[in-house]
Amino acid sequence: MSNIRAGEISGVNGTDPVTLTKQVATKVWAKYDGNSVIADSFNVSSTTDGGTTGQTTVNITNALFFQAGKEYAVQATCNGTSGDRFATVAQQSATSYASYTYDGNVRTELPVGTIATGDLA
Repeated sequence: MSNIRAGEISGVNGTDPVTLTKQVATKVWAKYDGNSVIADSFNVSSTTDGGTTGQTTVNITNALFFQAGKEYAVQATCNGTSGDRFATVAQQSATSYASYTYDGNVRTELPVGTIATGDLA
């Protein structure tokens, strides 16, 4: 049995992070408020207010593999004080996806966290 122990793994130049490909790992994540303002993110170039209440488009810096039947997976969650608040995701492409937040059956502006797993393009 072998052990690999490391405090940090970096790219071949010794400073850049290692690129994960062909692995199931989070390739995109974003935390943003109800006005599409990013609090923190990874592999996200920007967020855009979708123009309708509760809609935000997440724009991906490094494209994800996207082909019919083999799309990357996205999960969204939202914060709130009510038990019936939730987030959904739609309009996926290689370079973006949209989140929608709801309070019951009404779209509303809520803080959101999203992650995407899959392969880079």
